[in-house]
Amino acid sequence: MDSTVIKGMLVLRNVEGSITKTDKCTVAVYNCPLDTRVSETKDTVLLKNAEELLNYTKTEETHMEEIIKSIVNAGVKCVIVGGNISDMALHYLDNYNILVLRIMSKFEIRRLCKALGATLLTRLGAPSHEEVGHADRIYVDEIGSQKCVIFERDSDDNKLATILIRGSAVNLLDNIEKTVEDGVNAYKGLCKDTAYLPGAGATEMYLSTALKKYAKEHTGLEQYSIEKFGESFEVIPKTLGENAGFNVNEIMANLFSKNSNDGKMGINVKNGEITDSYEMKVYDHLETKKWAIKFAVDAILTVLRVDQIIVSKPSGGPNTQNKNRDPEAEEF
Repeated sequence: MDSTVIKGMLVLRNVEGSITKTDKCTVAVYNCPLDTRVSETKDTVLLKNAEELLNYTKTEETHMEEIIKSIVNAGVKCVIVGGNISDMALHYLDNYNILVLRIMSKFEIRRLCKALGATLLTRLGAPSHEEVGHADRIYVDEIGSQKCVIFERDSDDNKLATILIRGSAVNLLDNIEKTVEDGVNAYKGLCKDTAYLPGAGATEMYLSTALKKYAKEHTGLEQYSIEKFGESFEVIPKTLGENAGFNVNEIMANLFSKNSNDGKMGINVKNGEITDSYEMKVYDHLETKKWAIKFAVDAILTVLRVDQIIVSKPSGGPNTQNKNRDPEAEEF
């Protein structure tokens, strides 16, 4: 009952600094380390006294503070970095009350940019108005002893949402996740193509019957392959009958007799009767069914091609290194 939908994104990481919450904030996303750049060549610095050493250190600190200050002046309240964050940069970010998050996954940081409407920056410095993202609320929460950062953005521009699933066991969570994925993919398929077919094994039995009739029209050896291809479609209604605990032979006989006249007749798993799938409201998506058949046929053709390669003669000429070879064996 604690499962919920977040209009935004959830990241399974904790923040780097001491700031754990911010509201109505502007976000800058960097795909580079938040650190002073190290020169590619080795340089030697000669320091003659302690004052020069202090000034050299202060120069590096001043440069980092100017970078952080320019980001703060741009109105940024949250910084997301896709690389390392130096202790000095983290110190100044905490001083200016900036929430800092480090994400090493490039796919996750791109997804986060999509949720916030931000541009992934490859340079340090103040972002422009078009490059920053926006969030209604960013905060740290502990869910199942796991620290995570939640980005909430209730806006029409946000095209990304996160489903947070809670459960008492890992197996239960896995089953719920599969159910949610199936429902989302079914809705995605419905948006692409609204055509549906009769379900409950009705479509497969209709295709099997039609292919068997088509096989009888051929007089050559290909009729046997076409007939066996038609029989392969019967595995779906057979599996439905077996999983429901009914007599498979009786179910298939009744389904064959009734489905021959009406292609909408399928198996009712509740009572084992052959019923109109439209009355049961059991449907299969046309696009999904079409691609399933296509991939199955491609797999069959691949297996046949591999089998043909295995039985073919080995490449290369005769073995000239073995002097004690048998001529008859070599000819064979």
